[in-house]
Amino acid sequence: MSSIETAVSAVRAQVGYAATQLDTGRELSSRADEVFFTASTFKVPLLAALYKLIDAGRIDPGQRIELTDADRVPGSSVLKELGAGLNPTVHDLATLMIIVSDNTATDLVFGLVGKDYLRSTMDELGLAQTRIPMTTRELLYSIGGLDPTNPEHTYAEATARLKSGRLVPDADGFSEEKSDVSSPADMSRLLAALHNGDALTPSSREAALDILKRQQLNTVIPMLLPTGTVIAHKTGSYKGVRCDVGIVYGPSGPYAVAIMAKDVEGNSLEVDLSLAKVSKAIYDEFNPPN
Repeated sequence: MSSIETAVSAVRAQVGYAATQLDTGRELSSRADEVFFTASTFKVPLLAALYKLIDAGRIDPGQRIELTDADRVPGSSVLKELGAGLNPTVHDLATLMIIVSDNTATDLVFGLVGKDYLRSTMDELGLAQTRIPMTTRELLYSIGGLDPTNPEHTYAEATARLKSGRLVPDADGFSEEKSDVSSPADMSRLLAALHNGDALTPSSREAALDILKRQQLNTVIPMLLPTGTVIAHKTGSYKGVRCDVGIVYGPSGPYAVAIMAKDVEGNSLEVDLSLAKVSKAIYDEFNPPN
C-alpha cells in the first residue's frame, strides 16, 4: 500500500483525491470521478466565473456594492457582523469570499454572476460533474429546514438552527442530486485551467490566484507541508463534508490538488489532521526527499 493510500485509509470518511503535476502532466488519483459535496469549495468556480465576466467587461472589480440587512447570510462571515450601508468593492467581496469563506460576500458575488452564467462557465471548461444550483443562503436554509423565499424564515432563525445543529437529514442541501457538487477530477482540472491561463486573461488569472494565495483557513492542504510553501487554495466544510482544493507550488513544480471527503465522522480537528496527512503524502510523492 502506498503512503497516500495508507493516509486515505486512516480518514474516517469517504475520500477522493485528484492531483496533477502541472509541468509534467503526471497524475495521482483515487475516486477522482466520484461526486462529492463541494461545501465552500464551490467558491473557486464562482471566482473563475466572476473574473471571466470581468474580462468580458461586464463587471467592474472596482464597483462598490452596498451591504443591506437583507444580504446577511448565516455561517462563516465577517460582513454579517458589520453595519448596513458598507460599500465594499467587487474585488473586496471576492477576496472575503475566498480567504475567510465569507458567505455574505459569496452570495453578493453569486448575484452578480448568476446561476446561468456559472453553469455555462462550468460547461465551457468541461466540468461535467460540477453542478452549483444553490447559493450559500439556499443551501444553509435548506439543511436547516427553512425556505429562503419565505419572509417568516428569518436570518436569525436560520442562524439559531445552524448553531444548535437542528438540521434536516433529507434536505435538498444534503442530496447529491440537488445540492452543490463536483468531483476531485473536476476541481483539479479547474485549478489547472486557472494556472495555465486557459480560462482567464493574464491579469485576471493573476488576480484570482493572488486571492487564493491569501487564504487564511489552512488546516488541510497546507497544514503539514514545509514552512514557506506557497499554496493557492480554498477549503469547504459543513456537516459530514470536508474539502480543500488548490495549487501547491513545490520544489519540483506546481501541482493542482483536490481532496474531498463525505460521510465524515469525528471532530473537525481530527478530520483535518487526517486529511492533512493525505495532502502531505501527495506532496512527498511529487517532491521526494533527496
